[in-house]
Amino acid sequence: MPNPRTIEKYYSDPIEMIWEHCIHHLGWQLSRSNEVFASWDGKSTLTIAKVSDLDPDDSLAQLILHELCHACIEGKAAWSKTDWGLDNTNEQHLVNELACHRLQAALADQVDLRTFFAVTTDWRPYYDQIPEHWDQAQNDEQIMRWSEAFNQDINDARYLDLHAIKLAQRGFSLLKSEEQFWGALSTALEQSKSIAQVLKPIVTGDSLWF
Repeated sequence: MPNPRTIEKYYSDPIEMIWEHCIHHLGWQLSRSNEVFASWDGKSTLTIAKVSDLDPDDSLAQLILHELCHACIEGKAAWSKTDWGLDNTNEQHLVNELACHRLQAALADQVDLRTFFAVTTDWRPYYDQIPEHWDQAQNDEQIMRWSEAFNQDINDARYLDLHAIKLAQRGFSLLKSEEQFWGALSTALEQSKSIAQVLKPIVTGDSLWF
């Protein structure tokens, strides 16, 4: 038997490397834990669940993008607050979450990866009804589909959708005004697109890359 070899290099998933670099470019740190799904410490560390705690259609890339969208929706003052100052017992949380989805779709659309970067939690029904143009109001059929899933009156849901658009537009403006933030995110999105272009011709229909 040969002597045990010395391992000097380790494999790293390319898409994870891209989004980890995005976080580091912002001067932040990324941590993995089985104690939370996703959490911001109000200082410089974003914690994401370990792979074993994620669903099959989750990805580190999507989760990081989602949290960065939350940061933009809540505004710079929230960057020093735990979990961007969000409180899921507050009525404002719902519309802010929908706005986050709108912004997430807007950014993913820039590289034609809306499905890859789609929300994967129980909030997905709203994300799937965002029109082709991310800042366009939903029609009655689209609102009906997600309002039923969220037990919302259709008139209340229509108001929430319109309010979410305004918040998403404001978040997009903030993002583009922050040169370092915008540069890091744009680079990560473009790099993700490059990987998608390589993989799309060879993956099957049940792949996120399809």
